[in-house]
Amino acid sequence: MRHFRELSEDEAEATREVVSGYPNERDEKFRPSAYHRCTTPGCRRVQRKDNWQVGGNLPEGF
Repeated sequence: MRHFRELSEDEAEATREVVSGYPNERDEKFRPSAYHRCTTPGCRRVQRKDNWQVGGNLPEGF
């Protein structure tokens, strides 16, 4: 089981780019507070708190 935490400001901006391909997550509807990030070392996964299928991996360096 993985644990998640709230996004930092830098992660929120990167998450906007990661999920921009989802129709319901376009710019005007994107809410960083609806997402969280995996805390497992080396994991870059971000996903919606209410729908794990909406998400992806942050770019290298995060």
